[in-house]
Amino acid sequence: MRLSARAPAKINRELRVGRIRPDGFHEIRSRMTSISLADTLSVEDAEGLELSCDAPAVPAGDDNIVVRAARLLALRAAVPPRAHIRLEKRVPMGGGLGGGSADAAIALRLLASLWKTGADAGDLSEIAAALGSDVPFFLTGGEANVTGRGEVVTPVEDSAPAELLLFVPPFPVSTAGVYREHAGRFALAERLEIERPGAQKFLGPNDLASAVLAIEPRMEAYVESAGRITRDHLISGSGATIVLHAPSPGAAAALAARHPEAGVYPCRTLTRAEFQQATSPSPRGGLP
Repeated sequence: MRLSARAPAKINRELRVGRIRPDGFHEIRSRMTSISLADTLSVEDAEGLELSCDAPAVPAGDDNIVVRAARLLALRAAVPPRAHIRLEKRVPMGGGLGGGSADAAIALRLLASLWKTGADAGDLSEIAAALGSDVPFFLTGGEANVTGRGEVVTPVEDSAPAELLLFVPPFPVSTAGVYREHAGRFALAERLEIERPGAQKFLGPNDLASAVLAIEPRMEAYVESAGRITRDHLISGSGATIVLHAPSPGAAAALAARHPEAGVYPCRTLTRAEFQQATSPSPRGGLP
């Protein structure tokens, strides 16, 4: 049997980061939103556990979070870890879009069906939290407030559909390096700015933006170019992707002409219903 699904990426509409917790993680408060840019995963029965990917830079062994997810699910469900997992990579790596976390979450969903583990949403969420702070969101999708170290996901009503432009410099930014630079120097904001009455922008502040710019000064030129297109833009998560909200019709071409070395990806937000359709295991798999 072969099952497939999409693994949509996310943006952080706003990200507030507080001080370091006793467990070594930063306390965060964020609004995450699913987007239409997505990887594709498929799983099928095999003699052992193996991962193949069309992106050579993606590790295929236990260093890959998808493989770790498969092994952890098999251990929890007391089943042999036997599957061939195929990953078609479309979400830029190291861009702050949660591509690896999304892949891990959807792999859990696919393998739970393939192996008939009987795992429910709570079981998968527990495994997801053990894999990484962003992973639980990708079992819910749509729009959600995310707190704790990222494992507490509270769905909220989907905002009106929004057109976005993702502007991706030709280099990754280290998440660990960004958090080290941030160093928990701020107290956590009590609420998100995008939730304040009368908020005018789709995108709010990102407390990690200054740390991204500090460890990767090349980002400044790309942020400046995004600002020429629209004031409603921000670095998503720990970078390096810059999100532009409601760009003008010629924005993608303008950015590509000025920065031919960068990636420019038009996309849109996904509702929770669209996310669930895209990520549901099926022989066809996800969105058309």
